[in-house]
Amino acid sequence: MSKQNNQNEQWMLLVLLLKEIAADKNLSQEEIAEKAGLLQSNVSRFFSLKYKPNLDTFLSVAKAIKVNFFFEDQESKTDLNIVFERAMEQLGRRMDKLPKN
Repeated sequence: MSKQNNQNEQWMLLVLLLKEIAADKNLSQEEIAEKAGLLQSNVSRFFSLKYKPNLDTFLSVAKAIKVNFFFEDQESKTDLNIVFERAMEQLGRRMDKLPKN
């Protein structure tokens, strides 16, 4: 399989997973579009794999469906809890690291 085909299958799988989760939650395309700030026709095209979405669109739809993502180190060499905490701290999202008033 070529690298291009493999990349196409990867994004298609991710979109189809969102589609299936939305269906499982009985969310309509209209509801998803409203929550994601998109047109219903864009959500329809997204779920029918008519175009490869950019990351912002993908994440907007995922957030509208209320899907979380996680990472896994295939080699099990990285403590992902520590890495996650460092990343969240850099974003200023850790309460214990916020400045005191």
